[in-house]
Amino acid sequence: MAQTENQKKLLKILNEIFQLDQSDLDFGIYRIMNTKSKEINEFLDKDLLSSVSKAFSSNDNSAIQKELDELIKTLTNAGMNADDSPKVQELKDSLSSSSTSSNLENEVFSHLANFFKRYYKDGDFVSLRRYKKDTYAIPYEGEEVKLHWANSDQYYIKSGEYFRDYTFTVNDKVNGEARENALGCKTIHLKLSDAETESNNNKATSDKERRFVVLEDNPCEVIDDELYINFEYKAIGKENQDKLNEKAIAKALESIEDLDFISALNTLAATEKNKKRTIFEKHLKSYTSRNSFDYFIHKDLGGFLGRELDFYIKNEMLFLDDIMDSPIKYDEVMGKIKIFKNVSQKIIAFLTQLEELQKKLWEKKKFIIETNYCITLDKIEEKHYSHIFENKEQLEEWKILFDVDVQSVDDLKKEKYLLLDTKFFDTKFKYKLLSQFDNLDEDIDGVLINSENFGALNLLQDRYKEQVKTVYIDPPYNTGSDGFLYADTYQHSSWMSFMYDRLALGRELMSDDGVIFSSIDDKEQHNLKVINDLVFGINNFNTNIGWQKRYTRSNNTIDFTTVLEFILVFSKTDDFIVNLLPRTKEADDRYTNPDKDKRGSWKGASFLNPATPKERPNLCYPIINPNTNIETNPTTNAWRRSKEEFAKLLIENKLYWGIDGKQAIPSIKMFLSEARGLTPTNFWEHGYAGNTDEGTLDLFKLFNNKLFNNPKPIKLIKRVFEHGSNKSSTVLDYFAGSGTTGNAVINLNREDNGTRKYILVEMGEYFDSVTKPRIQKVIYTDSWKDGKPQTKNGISQIFKYFKLESYEDTLNNLEFKRTKEQEETLDMYDKAKDDYILNYSLRFESQASLLNIDTFKTPFDYKLKIATSSVGETKDTPVDLVETFNYLLGLVVKRIELLYPKGTSSQAQGESYLVIEGQNLKKEKILIIWRDGQSSEELNEFFKKMDWSVKTSEFDTIYVNGDNNLDNLRKDEDHYKVKLIEQEFKKLMFGE
Repeated sequence: MAQTENQKKLLKILNEIFQLDQSDLDFGIYRIMNTKSKEINEFLDKDLLSSVSKAFSSNDNSAIQKELDELIKTLTNAGMNADDSPKVQELKDSLSSSSTSSNLENEVFSHLANFFKRYYKDGDFVSLRRYKKDTYAIPYEGEEVKLHWANSDQYYIKSGEYFRDYTFTVNDKVNGEARENALGCKTIHLKLSDAETESNNNKATSDKERRFVVLEDNPCEVIDDELYINFEYKAIGKENQDKLNEKAIAKALESIEDLDFISALNTLAATEKNKKRTIFEKHLKSYTSRNSFDYFIHKDLGGFLGRELDFYIKNEMLFLDDIMDSPIKYDEVMGKIKIFKNVSQKIIAFLTQLEELQKKLWEKKKFIIETNYCITLDKIEEKHYSHIFENKEQLEEWKILFDVDVQSVDDLKKEKYLLLDTKFFDTKFKYKLLSQFDNLDEDIDGVLINSENFGALNLLQDRYKEQVKTVYIDPPYNTGSDGFLYADTYQHSSWMSFMYDRLALGRELMSDDGVIFSSIDDKEQHNLKVINDLVFGINNFNTNIGWQKRYTRSNNTIDFTTVLEFILVFSKTDDFIVNLLPRTKEADDRYTNPDKDKRGSWKGASFLNPATPKERPNLCYPIINPNTNIETNPTTNAWRRSKEEFAKLLIENKLYWGIDGKQAIPSIKMFLSEARGLTPTNFWEHGYAGNTDEGTLDLFKLFNNKLFNNPKPIKLIKRVFEHGSNKSSTVLDYFAGSGTTGNAVINLNREDNGTRKYILVEMGEYFDSVTKPRIQKVIYTDSWKDGKPQTKNGISQIFKYFKLESYEDTLNNLEFKRTKEQEETLDMYDKAKDDYILNYSLRFESQASLLNIDTFKTPFDYKLKIATSSVGETKDTPVDLVETFNYLLGLVVKRIELLYPKGTSSQAQGESYLVIEGQNLKKEKILIIWRDGQSSEELNEFFKKMDWSVKTSEFDTIYVNGDNNLDNLRKDEDHYKVKLIEQEFKKLMFGE
């Protein structure tokens, strides 16, 4: 049967919502939906449409018409006038007042389309409740002040890693087949020029959406035999991006002179629907799509849409005035609402299942891909130096980073602050070095994490909960040109959702006396303040520091020269106490001793209160000068101290009545001997805290290159930690950028012999080229010029660094497998199939790919598909299950050692056991044994040999991978518990 316009309209909307209109995209959630497209299409085209028709078949008017026809015939045959019959009139009234089933069907499809298109835009559901046309309602529960933003109940999941430079290669083979006229491998970059910034005289209007457009002046250029196709991202209106892509392809091909690149770009990458699609079309579509939609995951889509469904019915379908006096109309409307709600709930069920799956993948603790350590040579036993000297890659890195050419083992002994990087050595040697430390985590000075910061903060929760004293962050300022991606018309709300979840996770890591310093500029300062109010509480706002980032005027602006940025300061609780500044001679010189007080110099403080007597009546009482016995009452000002405090000051001789002792109102003596340090102000001028030029120079000294625009100066971050940390604090920066925070902490430790530890989180590709090398360089020495060390005043350090699985990696590894038993069960119970597909299929069929329990038998072989480029190309990469499990447990590692029960480290890895000792945050003592395929009998022998069973007072819990019978070795006096690693791993990773 032909589809009606409203049916077509609904299916078009649902195809977009279920992302079935993006079948040519093969990344992320689109790849997932493509695997389910057949089932979804079957549900939409057959089950959904037919369920509405079947529901209305019972409401068909044909029965009424048949009854009427038969009654008229009977009355006519009896010689009666049918029009005089009350029953005939009643049946006619029923027919005229009721709608046909086809009309009712049409109305339901129209309502379904209108309801679902309200909340969906560019791949995301936006939580905006429409009260009526062009009017919205927000949830309000009677608060004095309500903070709400459009995406407040959604996770912001976008990252800028694909935004600036999307690179792909065209090889001699495409899709496994030889490319015609192959000319070798060609590298092509889709490069974004600086994104358009909305200035005062160039505001993007609400009807102009941003699109990717090829640059007019310089669409293409070849640099070092690689092709760069240049784009800009700007507000141009509502022109379709696919159409703009077609124009971009034509313009780019027209401007390229190198025929080899033209040939490469025109290589076919056909699909079933588009046999003529080129590889250029494929990648341009992928690039623009990645950056144009899918910004959010709803935290409770089912609850939201369920509430909105009821709201919609009450406001758009149920009009009491129309049905109050008409039972027939009442039945018709209620029947229509029942069918609409039933069908809507089916759609909502599947949408919720899909969104909940994405939420589960986003919230899950991420795998650590690889863990390595950088260790200064003074911490490594000299017996290892010969082996280190044989490693050519390590020697080459030292030459590049430190300008040190090591020619012999003796040279190594002279260079105690060179940093060995375990990435250049095999796993056995790495663990051999780590086994030297009896308190490993205590000895580690810093942790560097290459990851999106939500995932990193989430993984750190159990390990660092309530341990971080000071947080400093320098988040994107949301200027439009800083790499922060936002959904059109939701620039501020996208940024607020992004910041809220990260601040909330970061707060959980802070100690009760912890404090966070957040850099920001004018554009989002007010929004960051209210977000912090929400996360930390308005009473925990400390101050808003104005930092003088520049000290000269600009003649390139039409209004005011911006010389200030801001640092918002919030504490976790009121336990935070700011560190004071050391006293200066200038400040001390303000103290004198005009009355020759034996207690030394003092400074007078006024006894008058700024408030009037009317405002502070409790501070109004008569005072008497003991030298004159004259009584004085407050007039224009109340007193500053209470009557009891006045009496105490009088007894302690801390009131000064003037040089002749006859003043009516005294001053309060504030003695220099009792003075604390100087309180810092909330204006930090450039001489005190540096400026952006200094930040640029800091980096230039290290790398002989500018590298970053407007990096924060070391001096500024040092001031933060001088006021907000103590000598043994743990500090955290989850927008680490170039690594200034780590640099500042290391320098400060050098100066005051502190032991502050640092945790730096950075997602950008410059983690390996800037962030980590910077930390390595400043450990070696604090004096650099043009990228060369000027001294060798190093500092003894170990820092750990690792990379996390990304959300995109999680999606890339997701697979759906329906077992034979599941398929047979569904075939037997056809009625249960719809319920299964709508509510459970995605969760059940993806479980095995989320965590493969079977591979824990050989844990060092566990691999994931990890993206290796901005195009999303993946490579099977080993996963560090050991380090991941340590963080899932929140383990503070004491010892880690690779043990060989058969007595030699030259044994095959299969005969070794990796043993970790430590404690969790509950102070429970933990032993973890990782084995690589050994049998239970071999494990028992190893356990007996280590003699742990008679020393179990050392351990509360023993974790082992793979089935085992260690419990059978338990003696009467033993109290340890044995747990399977894989079971705990799954529970902790998914928060089950």
